[in-house]
Amino acid sequence: MRKSARREITTAAALALSVAVLLAGCGEEGTVLVSVGDGAVTVENLQRTATLLGEQGLAQTGTRQGREQLLEKSIQVEVLYQAALAAGVDELPDVQTQLEQAARDVIISNYLRVSFSNYGFSEDDLYDYYQNHAAELVSPTQANVRHIVTESEAEAGRVLTELRGGADFSRLAAERSLDRMSAVNGGRLPVVYPDNQVLPPYVIQAIFTAEAGEPFGPLESQMGWHVFVVDAFNPGKPLGFDEAKPRIALELLAPEEEIRAYYDAHRDEFDRPDAVSLRYVLSATRQDAERVVARTEAGENLAEIAREVSLDAATRDGGGLIPRLYRGLPLPLFAGTRDAQIVEDKAFSVKPGGMSEPFELSRGWAVIQVLESTPGEKSEYENVRAQVQSRLFETRVREKEQAFYDALEESLGIERNEEAISAYLEGSGVN
Repeated sequence: MRKSARREITTAAALALSVAVLLAGCGEEGTVLVSVGDGAVTVENLQRTATLLGEQGLAQTGTRQGREQLLEKSIQVEVLYQAALAAGVDELPDVQTQLEQAARDVIISNYLRVSFSNYGFSEDDLYDYYQNHAAELVSPTQANVRHIVTESEAEAGRVLTELRGGADFSRLAAERSLDRMSAVNGGRLPVVYPDNQVLPPYVIQAIFTAEAGEPFGPLESQMGWHVFVVDAFNPGKPLGFDEAKPRIALELLAPEEEIRAYYDAHRDEFDRPDAVSLRYVLSATRQDAERVVARTEAGENLAEIAREVSLDAATRDGGGLIPRLYRGLPLPLFAGTRDAQIVEDKAFSVKPGGMSEPFELSRGWAVIQVLESTPGEKSEYENVRAQVQSRLFETRVREKEQAFYDALEESLGIERNEEAISAYLEGSGVN
Protein backbone atom coordinates (compact mmCIF):
# COMPACT_ATOMS: atom_id res chain seq x y z
CA MET A 1 0.00 0.00 0.00
CA ARG A 2 1.27 3.47 -0.77
CA LYS A 3 2.30 5.44 2.32
CA SER A 4 -0.12 8.32 1.66
CA ALA A 5 -3.11 6.00 1.56
CA ARG A 6 -1.98 4.08 4.61
CA ARG A 7 -1.59 7.21 6.71
CA GLU A 8 -5.14 8.28 5.98
CA ILE A 9 -6.73 5.17 7.45
CA THR A 10 -7.06 5.36 11.21
CA THR A 11 -6.50 2.28 13.33
CA ALA A 12 -10.21 1.80 14.06
CA ALA A 13 -11.25 2.43 10.48
CA ALA A 14 -8.57 0.09 9.18
CA LEU A 15 -9.77 -2.70 11.46
CA ALA A 16 -13.38 -2.25 10.36
CA LEU A 17 -12.27 -2.14 6.75
CA SER A 18 -10.21 -5.32 7.11
CA VAL A 19 -13.15 -7.20 8.61
CA ALA A 20 -15.48 -5.98 5.88
CA VAL A 21 -13.03 -6.99 3.16
CA LEU A 22 -12.69 -10.48 4.64
CA LEU A 23 -16.46 -10.86 4.96
CA ALA A 24 -17.00 -9.64 1.41
CA GLY A 25 -14.44 -12.14 0.18
CA CYS A 26 -12.14 -11.68 -2.77
CA GLY A 27 -12.44 -13.94 -5.77
CA GLU A 28 -12.01 -14.20 -9.50
CA GLU A 29 -15.70 -13.85 -10.42
CA GLY A 30 -16.47 -10.41 -11.82
CA THR A 31 -14.26 -7.65 -13.18
CA VAL A 32 -10.74 -8.42 -11.97
CA LEU A 33 -8.78 -5.35 -10.91
CA VAL A 34 -5.76 -7.06 -9.34
CA SER A 35 -4.67 -10.71 -9.33
CA VAL A 36 -3.01 -11.93 -6.15
CA GLY A 37 -1.64 -15.47 -6.38
CA ASP A 38 -4.65 -17.74 -6.70
CA GLY A 39 -7.04 -14.95 -5.77
CA ALA A 40 -8.15 -11.61 -7.12
CA VAL A 41 -9.65 -8.28 -6.13
CA THR A 42 -12.74 -7.50 -8.20
CA VAL A 43 -15.06 -4.55 -8.65
CA GLU A 44 -17.91 -6.64 -7.25
CA ASN A 45 -15.88 -7.47 -4.15
CA LEU A 46 -15.18 -3.79 -3.48
CA GLN A 47 -18.88 -2.99 -3.89
CA ARG A 48 -19.81 -5.69 -1.36
CA THR A 49 -17.18 -4.36 1.04
CA ALA A 50 -18.58 -0.83 0.79
CA THR A 51 -22.09 -2.16 1.47
CA LEU A 52 -20.92 -4.06 4.56
CA LEU A 53 -19.35 -0.85 5.89
CA GLY A 54 -22.74 0.88 5.64
CA GLU A 55 -22.93 4.66 5.28
CA GLN A 56 -19.20 5.02 5.97
CA GLY A 57 -18.35 2.66 3.11
CA LEU A 58 -20.79 4.22 0.67
CA ALA A 59 -19.47 7.68 1.48
CA GLN A 60 -15.89 6.48 1.08
CA THR A 61 -16.53 5.06 -2.39
CA GLY A 62 -18.11 8.34 -3.45
CA THR A 63 -14.69 9.89 -4.06
CA ARG A 64 -11.66 8.85 -6.07
CA GLN A 65 -9.46 9.07 -2.97
CA GLY A 66 -11.87 6.88 -1.01
CA ARG A 67 -12.02 4.28 -3.77
CA GLU A 68 -8.23 4.27 -3.94
CA GLN A 69 -7.99 3.64 -0.20
CA LEU A 70 -10.52 0.82 -0.40
CA LEU A 71 -8.70 -0.79 -3.33
CA GLU A 72 -5.29 -0.60 -1.67
CA LYS A 73 -6.62 -2.01 1.60
CA SER A 74 -8.37 -4.84 -0.25
CA ILE A 75 -5.13 -5.74 -2.01
CA GLN A 76 -3.29 -5.79 1.31
CA VAL A 77 -5.94 -8.03 2.88
CA GLU A 78 -5.93 -10.41 -0.09
CA VAL A 79 -2.11 -10.69 0.03
CA LEU A 80 -2.27 -11.60 3.72
CA TYR A 81 -5.15 -14.02 3.12
CA GLN A 82 -3.36 -15.86 0.30
CA ALA A 83 -0.18 -16.05 2.40
CA ALA A 84 -2.15 -17.49 5.32
CA LEU A 85 -3.73 -20.15 3.09
CA ALA A 86 -0.36 -21.07 1.65
CA ALA A 87 0.99 -21.50 5.19
CA GLY A 88 -1.93 -23.79 6.10
CA VAL A 89 -3.18 -21.48 8.84
CA ASP A 90 -6.79 -22.24 7.91
CA GLU A 91 -6.25 -25.90 8.81
CA LEU A 92 -5.02 -25.27 12.36
CA PRO A 93 -7.47 -26.62 14.99
CA ASP A 94 -7.74 -23.31 16.84
CA VAL A 95 -8.40 -21.47 13.60
CA GLN A 96 -11.07 -23.99 12.60
CA THR A 97 -12.78 -23.40 15.95
CA GLN A 98 -12.64 -19.62 15.46
CA LEU A 99 -14.05 -19.94 11.93
CA GLU A 100 -16.91 -22.10 13.18
CA GLN A 101 -17.69 -19.60 15.94
CA ALA A 102 -17.52 -16.69 13.48
CA ALA A 103 -19.92 -18.50 11.15
CA ARG A 104 -22.36 -19.10 14.04
CA ASP A 105 -22.16 -15.43 15.02
CA VAL A 106 -22.89 -14.26 11.48
CA ILE A 107 -25.84 -16.64 11.15
CA ILE A 108 -27.28 -15.61 14.54
CA SER A 109 -26.83 -11.91 13.80
CA ASN A 110 -28.63 -12.18 10.49
CA TYR A 111 -31.38 -14.35 11.99
CA LEU A 112 -32.07 -11.68 14.60
CA ARG A 113 -31.95 -8.97 11.95
CA VAL A 114 -34.59 -10.78 9.90
CA SER A 115 -36.74 -12.28 12.67
CA PHE A 116 -36.60 -9.56 15.33
CA SER A 117 -36.45 -6.47 13.18
CA ASN A 118 -38.81 -3.73 14.34
CA TYR A 119 -38.82 -5.38 17.81
CA GLY A 120 -41.18 -8.12 16.68
CA PHE A 121 -43.81 -5.90 15.08
CA SER A 122 -44.85 -6.93 11.57
CA GLU A 123 -44.59 -4.61 8.59
CA ASP A 124 -48.40 -4.51 8.54
CA ASP A 125 -48.49 -3.39 12.20
CA LEU A 126 -46.08 -0.57 11.45
CA TYR A 127 -47.76 0.49 8.23
CA ASP A 128 -51.20 0.57 9.82
CA TYR A 129 -49.85 2.93 12.48
CA TYR A 130 -48.10 4.99 9.81
CA GLN A 131 -51.30 5.46 7.82
CA ASN A 132 -53.29 6.44 10.91
CA HIS A 133 -50.69 8.86 12.29
CA ALA A 134 -48.94 10.20 9.18
CA ALA A 135 -49.63 13.80 10.16
CA GLU A 136 -47.82 13.29 13.48
CA LEU A 137 -44.83 11.47 11.99
CA VAL A 138 -42.60 14.36 11.07
CA SER A 139 -38.93 14.87 11.76
CA PRO A 140 -38.40 16.86 14.96
CA THR A 141 -37.84 20.58 14.89
CA GLN A 142 -34.14 21.41 14.93
CA ALA A 143 -32.53 24.30 16.75
CA ASN A 144 -29.25 25.89 15.71
CA VAL A 145 -27.82 26.88 19.07
CA ARG A 146 -24.74 28.59 20.48
CA HIS A 147 -23.70 28.71 24.11
CA ILE A 148 -21.19 30.15 26.54
CA VAL A 149 -20.32 28.09 29.61
CA THR A 150 -19.08 29.68 32.83
CA GLU A 151 -18.23 28.23 36.21
CA SER A 152 -20.75 30.24 38.22
CA GLU A 153 -24.28 31.58 37.89
CA ALA A 154 -23.06 35.07 38.69
CA GLU A 155 -20.52 35.04 35.88
CA ALA A 156 -23.14 33.70 33.45
CA GLY A 157 -25.41 36.56 34.50
CA ARG A 158 -22.69 39.07 33.68
CA VAL A 159 -22.20 37.48 30.26
CA LEU A 160 -25.95 37.67 29.61
CA THR A 161 -26.01 41.35 30.55
CA GLU A 162 -23.15 42.07 28.14
CA LEU A 163 -24.90 40.21 25.32
CA ARG A 164 -28.16 42.08 25.87
CA GLY A 165 -26.09 45.25 25.77
CA GLY A 166 -24.89 44.40 22.28
CA ALA A 167 -21.69 42.40 22.87
CA ASP A 168 -20.73 39.94 20.13
CA PHE A 169 -21.66 36.37 21.11
CA SER A 170 -18.84 34.72 19.15
CA ARG A 171 -16.24 36.99 20.71
CA LEU A 172 -17.45 36.35 24.26
CA ALA A 173 -17.59 32.60 23.59
CA ALA A 174 -14.00 32.61 22.37
CA GLU A 175 -12.83 34.66 25.34
CA ARG A 176 -14.89 33.32 28.24
CA SER A 177 -16.50 29.94 27.54
CA LEU A 178 -15.24 26.90 29.44
CA ASP A 179 -16.35 24.71 26.53
CA ARG A 180 -13.25 25.21 24.41
CA MET A 181 -14.40 22.83 21.67
CA SER A 182 -17.38 25.02 20.81
CA ALA A 183 -15.70 28.30 21.72
CA VAL A 184 -13.47 28.18 18.64
CA ASN A 185 -16.67 28.13 16.53
CA GLY A 186 -18.39 30.98 18.28
CA GLY A 187 -20.00 28.66 20.83
CA ARG A 188 -21.85 26.68 18.17
CA LEU A 189 -23.30 23.32 19.27
CA PRO A 190 -24.33 20.38 17.10
CA VAL A 191 -27.95 20.65 15.97
CA VAL A 192 -30.22 20.28 19.02
CA TYR A 193 -33.37 18.13 18.86
CA PRO A 194 -36.20 18.03 21.42
CA ASP A 195 -35.18 14.51 22.49
CA ASN A 196 -31.57 15.50 23.17
CA GLN A 197 -30.20 13.29 25.98
CA VAL A 198 -27.04 15.31 26.69
CA LEU A 199 -28.50 18.57 27.93
CA PRO A 200 -30.90 18.54 30.92
CA PRO A 201 -34.62 18.48 30.06
CA TYR A 202 -35.21 21.97 31.47
CA VAL A 203 -32.48 23.32 29.19
CA ILE A 204 -34.09 21.65 26.17
CA GLN A 205 -37.44 23.11 27.15
CA ALA A 206 -35.90 26.58 27.44
CA ILE A 207 -34.25 26.25 24.03
CA PHE A 208 -37.47 25.30 22.26
CA THR A 209 -39.51 28.03 23.94
CA ALA A 210 -36.91 30.73 23.33
CA GLU A 211 -37.15 33.48 20.74
CA ALA A 212 -34.61 33.12 17.95
CA GLY A 213 -31.82 35.66 18.22
CA GLU A 214 -32.45 36.53 21.88
CA PRO A 215 -29.81 35.34 24.40
CA PHE A 216 -31.18 33.65 27.51
CA GLY A 217 -30.01 32.00 30.72
CA PRO A 218 -28.30 31.36 33.04
CA LEU A 219 -29.08 27.64 33.01
CA GLU A 220 -26.96 24.93 34.59
CA SER A 221 -25.77 21.52 33.49
CA GLN A 222 -22.91 19.25 34.48
CA MET A 223 -20.64 21.45 32.36
CA GLY A 224 -21.39 24.58 34.37
CA TRP A 225 -23.66 27.59 33.82
CA HIS A 226 -24.81 28.32 30.28
CA VAL A 227 -25.96 31.34 28.35
CA PHE A 228 -27.64 30.34 25.08
CA VAL A 229 -28.86 31.90 21.89
CA VAL A 230 -30.93 30.13 19.24
CA ASP A 231 -29.85 31.34 15.80
CA ALA A 232 -32.70 29.59 13.98
CA PHE A 233 -35.39 26.94 14.26
CA ASN A 234 -35.77 24.48 11.39
CA PRO A 235 -39.28 22.95 11.28
CA GLY A 236 -39.72 19.21 10.88
CA LYS A 237 -40.62 17.48 7.62
CA PRO A 238 -42.98 14.53 6.98
CA LEU A 239 -41.24 11.17 7.37
CA GLY A 240 -41.39 8.41 4.80
CA PHE A 241 -42.46 4.97 6.02
CA ASP A 242 -38.93 3.56 6.30
CA GLU A 243 -37.72 6.70 8.09
CA ALA A 244 -40.66 6.50 10.49
CA LYS A 245 -40.22 2.84 11.52
CA PRO A 246 -38.02 3.47 14.61
CA ARG A 247 -40.39 6.22 15.76
CA ILE A 248 -43.43 3.98 15.23
CA ALA A 249 -41.82 1.16 17.22
CA LEU A 250 -41.09 3.65 20.01
CA GLU A 251 -44.71 4.82 20.09
CA LEU A 252 -46.09 1.28 20.00
CA LEU A 253 -43.82 0.04 22.80
CA ALA A 254 -44.09 3.18 24.93
CA PRO A 255 -47.49 4.87 24.37
CA GLU A 256 -48.42 8.01 26.24
CA GLU A 257 -50.58 6.40 28.94
CA GLU A 258 -47.82 3.94 29.82
CA ILE A 259 -45.20 6.68 29.88
CA ARG A 260 -47.28 8.59 32.41
CA ALA A 261 -47.88 5.48 34.50
CA TYR A 262 -44.17 4.65 34.49
CA TYR A 263 -43.34 8.18 35.58
CA ASP A 264 -45.87 8.05 38.42
CA ALA A 265 -44.33 4.77 39.63
CA HIS A 266 -40.72 6.01 39.37
CA ARG A 267 -41.13 9.74 39.95
CA ASP A 268 -38.28 10.06 42.45
CA GLU A 269 -35.78 8.62 39.98
CA PHE A 270 -36.25 11.64 37.74
CA ASP A 271 -35.76 14.26 40.45
CA ARG A 272 -32.65 16.39 40.20
CA PRO A 273 -30.44 15.84 43.27
CA ASP A 274 -28.51 18.46 45.23
CA ALA A 275 -25.42 19.61 43.40
CA VAL A 276 -22.23 21.58 43.94
CA SER A 277 -19.60 23.02 41.65
CA LEU A 278 -16.05 22.90 42.95
CA ARG A 279 -12.34 23.06 42.31
CA TYR A 280 -10.12 20.10 43.11
CA VAL A 281 -6.36 19.94 43.54
CA LEU A 282 -4.53 16.63 43.93
CA SER A 283 -1.13 16.55 45.62
CA ALA A 284 1.37 13.80 46.37
CA THR A 285 1.60 14.38 50.14
CA ARG A 286 -0.33 15.98 52.97
CA GLN A 287 2.39 18.63 53.24
CA ASP A 288 1.93 19.55 49.57
CA ALA A 289 -1.83 19.82 50.06
CA GLU A 290 -1.32 22.03 53.13
CA ARG A 291 0.88 24.32 51.03
CA VAL A 292 -1.99 24.66 48.54
CA VAL A 293 -4.32 25.72 51.38
CA ALA A 294 -1.74 28.19 52.68
CA ARG A 295 -1.34 29.78 49.26
CA THR A 296 -5.09 30.33 48.94
CA GLU A 297 -5.22 31.82 52.44
CA ALA A 298 -2.51 34.20 51.31
CA GLY A 299 -4.78 35.37 48.49
CA GLU A 300 -3.72 33.25 45.52
CA ASN A 301 -6.32 31.95 43.08
CA LEU A 302 -6.96 28.21 43.43
CA ALA A 303 -7.54 27.82 39.69
CA GLU A 304 -4.04 29.09 38.96
CA ILE A 305 -2.57 26.91 41.70
CA ALA A 306 -4.34 23.86 40.25
CA ARG A 307 -2.93 24.54 36.77
CA GLU A 308 0.52 24.81 38.30
CA VAL A 309 0.71 21.91 40.77
CA SER A 310 -2.28 19.54 40.56
CA LEU A 311 -1.39 15.93 39.78
CA ASP A 312 -4.83 15.23 38.30
CA ALA A 313 -4.36 15.48 34.53
CA ALA A 314 -8.10 15.31 33.82
CA THR A 315 -8.90 18.56 35.66
CA ARG A 316 -5.56 20.38 35.82
CA ASP A 317 -5.83 22.38 32.58
CA GLY A 318 -9.30 23.58 33.60
CA GLY A 319 -8.01 24.92 36.89
CA GLY A 320 -9.27 21.89 38.81
CA LEU A 321 -12.88 22.71 37.93
CA ILE A 322 -15.55 20.07 38.46
CA PRO A 323 -18.57 21.97 37.10
CA ARG A 324 -21.23 19.78 38.64
CA LEU A 325 -21.17 17.04 41.27
CA TYR A 326 -24.60 15.58 42.06
CA ARG A 327 -25.34 13.94 45.38
CA GLY A 328 -25.48 10.17 44.93
CA LEU A 329 -24.06 10.21 41.38
CA PRO A 330 -20.35 9.30 41.50
CA LEU A 331 -18.08 11.11 39.08
CA PRO A 332 -16.42 8.96 36.38
CA LEU A 333 -13.20 10.67 37.46
CA PHE A 334 -13.22 8.53 40.61
CA ALA A 335 -14.83 5.38 39.20
CA GLY A 336 -13.84 2.09 40.78
CA THR A 337 -12.49 3.59 44.01
CA ARG A 338 -13.75 4.78 47.39
CA ASP A 339 -12.62 8.26 46.36
CA ALA A 340 -16.02 9.09 44.84
CA GLN A 341 -17.79 8.83 48.20
CA ILE A 342 -14.99 10.61 50.05
CA VAL A 343 -15.08 13.57 47.64
CA GLU A 344 -18.88 13.70 47.74
CA ASP A 345 -18.93 13.72 51.55
CA LYS A 346 -16.36 16.52 51.64
CA ALA A 347 -18.07 18.56 48.91
CA PHE A 348 -21.44 18.60 50.64
CA SER A 349 -19.94 19.43 54.03
CA VAL A 350 -18.21 22.62 52.85
CA LYS A 351 -20.17 25.85 52.47
CA PRO A 352 -20.05 27.74 49.16
CA GLY A 353 -16.88 29.79 49.01
CA GLY A 354 -15.19 27.59 51.59
CA MET A 355 -12.28 25.20 51.30
CA SER A 356 -11.77 21.78 52.84
CA GLU A 357 -8.86 20.67 54.92
CA PRO A 358 -6.49 18.27 53.13
CA PHE A 359 -7.92 14.75 52.88
CA GLU A 360 -6.47 11.49 51.65
CA LEU A 361 -7.50 9.72 48.44
CA SER A 362 -6.17 6.60 46.78
CA ARG A 363 -3.89 8.67 44.53
CA GLY A 364 -2.65 11.21 47.03
CA TRP A 365 -3.92 14.12 49.10
CA ALA A 366 -6.58 16.55 47.94
CA VAL A 367 -8.24 19.82 48.79
CA ILE A 368 -11.47 21.14 47.34
CA GLN A 369 -13.07 24.56 47.17
CA VAL A 370 -16.84 24.68 46.79
CA LEU A 371 -17.89 27.40 44.36
CA GLU A 372 -21.68 27.05 44.43
CA SER A 373 -24.34 24.83 45.93
CA THR A 374 -27.62 24.12 44.13
CA PRO A 375 -30.52 22.44 45.93
CA GLY A 376 -32.25 19.57 44.17
CA GLU A 377 -35.60 19.89 42.45
CA LYS A 378 -38.61 17.64 42.11
CA SER A 379 -39.18 16.57 38.54
CA GLU A 380 -42.14 17.69 36.44
CA TYR A 381 -43.54 15.26 33.90
CA GLU A 382 -43.44 17.68 30.97
CA ASN A 383 -39.74 18.36 31.53
CA VAL A 384 -38.64 14.72 31.75
CA ARG A 385 -41.11 13.01 29.42
CA ALA A 386 -38.45 12.18 26.80
CA GLN A 387 -36.25 10.57 29.46
CA VAL A 388 -39.17 8.57 30.83
CA GLN A 389 -40.19 7.36 27.38
CA SER A 390 -36.62 6.33 26.57
CA ARG A 391 -36.29 4.32 29.79
CA LEU A 392 -39.70 2.70 29.34
CA PHE A 393 -38.83 1.84 25.74
CA GLU A 394 -35.61 0.11 26.84
CA THR A 395 -37.59 -1.87 29.42
CA ARG A 396 -40.17 -2.94 26.86
CA VAL A 397 -37.48 -3.94 24.35
CA ARG A 398 -35.83 -6.19 26.96
CA GLU A 399 -39.21 -7.76 27.68
CA LYS A 400 -39.81 -8.32 23.96
CA GLU A 401 -36.38 -9.90 23.57
CA GLN A 402 -37.00 -12.24 26.48
CA ALA A 403 -40.43 -13.23 25.15
CA PHE A 404 -38.92 -13.85 21.70
CA TYR A 405 -36.23 -16.08 23.20
CA ASP A 406 -38.71 -17.93 25.45
CA ALA A 407 -40.87 -18.72 22.41
CA LEU A 408 -37.83 -20.12 20.59
CA GLU A 409 -36.94 -22.27 23.60
CA GLU A 410 -40.44 -23.65 23.75
CA SER A 411 -40.65 -24.40 20.02
CA LEU A 412 -37.25 -26.10 19.85
CA GLY A 413 -37.45 -27.85 23.20
CA ILE A 414 -34.64 -27.94 25.73
CA GLU A 415 -33.65 -30.98 27.75
CA ARG A 416 -31.31 -30.32 30.64
CA ASN A 417 -28.92 -32.95 31.98
CA GLU A 418 -29.11 -31.67 35.54
CA GLU A 419 -26.50 -34.11 36.86
CA ALA A 420 -23.93 -33.03 34.29
CA ILE A 421 -24.83 -29.37 34.75
CA SER A 422 -24.37 -29.65 38.51
CA ALA A 423 -20.99 -31.32 38.07
CA TYR A 424 -19.90 -28.61 35.63
CA LEU A 425 -21.01 -25.79 37.91
CA GLU A 426 -19.19 -27.35 40.86
CA GLY A 427 -16.05 -27.66 38.77
CA SER A 428 -15.87 -31.45 38.79
CA GLY A 429 -16.94 -31.64 35.17
CA VAL A 430 -14.19 -29.33 33.96
CA ASN A 431 -11.06 -30.91 32.48
